[in-house]
Amino acid sequence: MILVTGATSLIGRAVVRRLAATGREVRCLLRPSRREQQLPPGVPFSIVTAGLQDLPAMRTAMERVTAIIHLAGEEDLEQVGDLCYHVADTASLISAAQEVGVPRLVYLSCLGANRASAYPYLRAKGEVERMVRNSGLSYTIINAAITYGADDLLTNVWVMLAKMIPLLLPVPDTGLARFQPLWVEDLARCIVAALDEKRLEGQSVPIGGPEHFTIDQMAAEVLAAAGVRRKIVRVRMPFARWWVAVMDALLPRNPTPPWWLDVLSAGSAAELGNVARYCGFEPVRLSEGLAYLRQRRPWRRDFLRLVSHHYPRPRPGGPTPPPSD
Repeated sequence: MILVTGATSLIGRAVVRRLAATGREVRCLLRPSRREQQLPPGVPFSIVTAGLQDLPAMRTAMERVTAIIHLAGEEDLEQVGDLCYHVADTASLISAAQEVGVPRLVYLSCLGANRASAYPYLRAKGEVERMVRNSGLSYTIINAAITYGADDLLTNVWVMLAKMIPLLLPVPDTGLARFQPLWVEDLARCIVAALDEKRLEGQSVPIGGPEHFTIDQMAAEVLAAAGVRRKIVRVRMPFARWWVAVMDALLPRNPTPPWWLDVLSAGSAAELGNVARYCGFEPVRLSEGLAYLRQRRPWRRDFLRLVSHHYPRPRPGGPTPPPSD
């Protein structure tokens, strides 16, 4: 039995699908929420609803569990304050796993995670990594690059903004930072592979897609996939942070979570070829993985639904596969 936290996120749904496809028994740990929680359709799994701070419920959720995949969905980290909860929740999860005797933990972190980082998001991730390493559990930490896929909060928001703003698309000025975007289905494949790879136990595994981009190049690929022409304009980071803070104050839901600016400021790239080296397959190129943006869609309406907390559900049938050619 594999216990998955964050199963309702973009990455979580992909991981649950991958686990089910390999014939594993899956249990999804859902936090109590007022929101509609989106799980992959047509996939067998069991559900336990419990707060991560509820240790009795956590111990019950871990009955017969042999491994935990610990994820934090984008919707779980929309505010900077949520980072503190992520650290505390992980400490509680580890404590329950130690008490019950769950031997294995796979934690999804990010490239650049560091307890000494100047960026709150990367600092919180680094603190959680420290706890995982000191837990006494057999662990693998996946340090992933920026992840994209249908209904993500980067590529989709860029297209929504391009549809809302004529002529140009503003992006934060990240200087010479490099990015290595990784398709969500490839990340899920790496996470599931980490459960079985003995050589990855006790390791931090840095992975990303097969290409490096500047932020302008990455945005250009996204616009091209969506069939939208806009001039890409870099906005200085202090102004970008001010604008995000304004949207935080004015909108029910910020389409650009503040922690995204931490990731974009620091860059998100590892060595090319790491996915093949650690997980034994070649990841999808960005232009191929963005096939979901080519579908006709009411982008302006979706933007209004996003900022009002009513983002569309994932389409039935799972992700759009990349072209075979």
